[in-house]
Amino acid sequence: MNITLSPQSFYHKQNLPAQKPSFTSNYQVINNRRPYCTYFFREDLKWKSFAKYLERRFKGTEKVNVYNAACSDGTESYALIMSLIKHLGKEKAEKFFPVKAFDLNSQLIEIAKSGEIPLLSGIYRMAESLFIKLNMMFKEDKYFKYVTQPDGKRFAKFDDNIKDLIEFRRSNIFNEIARRNKNEENSVFLCRNMWMYLTDPEQEKLASMLSEFCGKNSVVVLGEYDLSTSKAGELLLKNGFEEAYIDKVYEKMV
Repeated sequence: MNITLSPQSFYHKQNLPAQKPSFTSNYQVINNRRPYCTYFFREDLKWKSFAKYLERRFKGTEKVNVYNAACSDGTESYALIMSLIKHLGKEKAEKFFPVKAFDLNSQLIEIAKSGEIPLLSGIYRMAESLFIKLNMMFKEDKYFKYVTQPDGKRFAKFDDNIKDLIEFRRSNIFNEIARRNKNEENSVFLCRNMWMYLTDPEQEKLASMLSEFCGKNSVVVLGEYDLSTSKAGELLLKNGFEEAYIDKVYEKMV
């Protein structure tokens, strides 16, 4: 079961492209804006299925390198950590840690590092109810607590044992890939819902760099908007990746 928490603080002024109603069409925000946003367990990825896929894909592998590009305020990285521990167990999930997460926005990186992720009050009346359900889903592990400050601000406060499983840094995705060794095997690269912000030449450059960076037995994960508003999918196929049996996941076998 995927449980969605309300959108977080990563907002953009651009309006969404005119297309058929998307999976986020129910997440309207005030002032009639329809911004791109990120939030816990964003439902364009089947988190449990993805965790089980990674378990099978990297069975017998001692260490898997996991990267989270455009990580925003950390919600996706924290969601991945929780999902892996929940569905694989702590022992099997350990080889995927630490997750290396990066974003260009220094303010969002500081929020992510703090482990105190703000929730936008006044937008979704169901936010508190959804969070309670999320807590129930992970009640065995006590990853975080739901905090309301005296001024009414709300945030999810993660425990240190979860914060320490993610390395957040401010970085450009092109620079981040360039500073790492080429043909790195056993890698998982989440670059989701970010390609639409790149020009066509930049998209082609990124796909080529990912192909050079990802060695044998590597995976690239896209988001819903990458497939509907950019050339990301076709460019990955052009650069040696193959579609996996799970949606929005692309594999490089050799």
